[in-house]
Amino acid sequence: MATMAMQNEGRYYDLHSHILPGMDDGYRSCERSAEALRLSVEQGVAGMMATSHYYPKETVGRFLERREAAYQSLMAYLEKEGSPAPELCLGAEVAYHSGLIYEERLEELCLGASRYLLLEMPFSRWAPSVLRDVQAMRSVRGITPVIAHVERYWQMQDKRTMASLLDMDVLIQMNAEVFLAPRIRRMARKLLKQGVVQVMGSDTHNLDSRPPNLGLALQELESGRLAEYCEEVNRHSRRVFMAAQGKGEKRA
Repeated sequence: MATMAMQNEGRYYDLHSHILPGMDDGYRSCERSAEALRLSVEQGVAGMMATSHYYPKETVGRFLERREAAYQSLMAYLEKEGSPAPELCLGAEVAYHSGLIYEERLEELCLGASRYLLLEMPFSRWAPSVLRDVQAMRSVRGITPVIAHVERYWQMQDKRTMASLLDMDVLIQMNAEVFLAPRIRRMARKLLKQGVVQVMGSDTHNLDSRPPNLGLALQELESGRLAEYCEEVNRHSRRVFMAAQGKGEKRA
């Protein structure tokens, strides 16, 4: 785990970002990452998880080495430039594959010091074995899956499959952008009101097509009479972030 403490009056917690430079298809330079972090601070973000993509083509050890190098480069740049940033904590967005629950070092891919794992599900119809593996992460490995950007799978799965997922002891993450998109924000707000969504993230990759927007989305929702739902989401998000820092429960 690694964190960075900065003076920040923010109150939001971004649990999904690709802010580390050069790690994946996210930010390509420290300069661009620093600008995104500055924008996040301006939007009221107090803490941000750096969740670079992890795919099984790479060993966990190699991924962790690359992640630490990217983190150190970014921290050095921020210090040199005196650039504001939320408090950062390291994690990963882990792509599901059939042997994932047997990964020896799976715990090291969790969010910081916690037992929460940001899990990217398959972009296809899920076989029953997929849901069994998700359940086994909790029951066998003691890891709580945080299902990344649930809105991307919602229309791919039948109602029974999604109901089975929601009945499990998992957390559901939704991207902030869906609350800002006119065509789909009605569906997103409905899921928020139904309690489907527990935590949120920007899933920011760049400053153009996928910029930091968590604060913008939450502020809009709060102004639209959804403040109580936002408060619940932010409470869950803060709890997960604190656990990642080793300051609270390591798992739900």
